Amino acid sequence: MNRSNSLSVSQKRTKAQNEVAKGAYVLILWVASAKDVTVGKLGIISFARGFYAYVGSAMGAAGFKRVTRHLDVSAGRRKTQKWHVDYLLTVSEVIETIEIATEERIECRIAHSLWKNPSLACIRGFGSSDCRCCSHLFYSRCLNDLEDAAHRFVYDPCLETPGTSVTAEGCEEGYNRREQVRKRYSLNAVNGDCALRRST
Repeated sequence: MNRSNSLSVSQKRTKAQNEVAKGAYVLILWVASAKDVTVGKLGIISFARGFYAYVGSAMGAAGFKRVTRHLDVSAGRRKTQKWHVDYLLTVSEVIETIEIATEERIECRIAHSLWKNPSLACIRGFGSSDCRCCSHLFYSRCLNDLEDAAHRFVYDPCLETPGTSVTAEGCEEGYNRREQVRKRYSLNAVNGDCALRRST
């Protein structure tokens, strides 16, 4: 009987692990003052005052718990610096997270979409050591520009992405994506004004 119970618990644990939500996410960060930060092998990077969007993957075993980890690093509850973004999180504030639940690896498509946006600047090589993207971190002096660019990919059902054609079925999938997106964390202390117009 004990053996049977043990197997049952193990099966439940495996099922629970398989049901962990996965997908991609975007962190919207605020850097209050210019900082020079040593970012692992990338060396010293000068981060200007303003807003940043970091695109990450939550396709690992922990799923969106990775976002929770990022919030802990930003809040000082975790000191481990494992990824490029960890170094930036120590000098920035997370003002919003956008989580997109999906079985597809779409983080590079999101990054490419942001890279094409003329109102954003990319920090070359940041967060893209394991892919061909120019970067997974993007900068703007204006929060609205950054959010609009990120939200356009997430919510626009007919957005063209590399290697994909827009069809009626694709649009339907885009509409369904609205149901799979959540803003899990939002800080209202920062408004949409340009960073240069904000008082310190």
